[in-house]
Amino acid sequence: MIEFFKLSTTLDPINSYKLFNVEDIWLLVNKFYPEDFSDQEKIHLRLQLQHYKLDVLSHPRLKNMSSIADLCQKLVKTEKLTIYPLVDMLIRFILTPFCFDNN
Repeated sequence: MIEFFKLSTTLDPINSYKLFNVEDIWLLVNKFYPEDFSDQEKIHLRLQLQHYKLDVLSHPRLKNMSSIADLCQKLVKTEKLTIYPLVDMLIRFILTPFCFDNN
């Protein structure tokens, strides 16, 4: 579980996405969500992440966020989820366990 948290924080928008790392996100997908993405989707995801890094990380409306959940909401509001659907899907997978945690 520690590795999951470490890898998932790479998508965290805190500190202007300081921890964003395409390779860590790629590892996260292959290790924790191998059945949720087809091989072709994984290839497209890597490409989306590279574009995402150039686009979203510098987008003025996607700065100063405090969590991945906040990022998910802003991707909807800015309609970036239509450009990066696989990134959006991954973010939702990461958030899902926390929505149902009763502890």
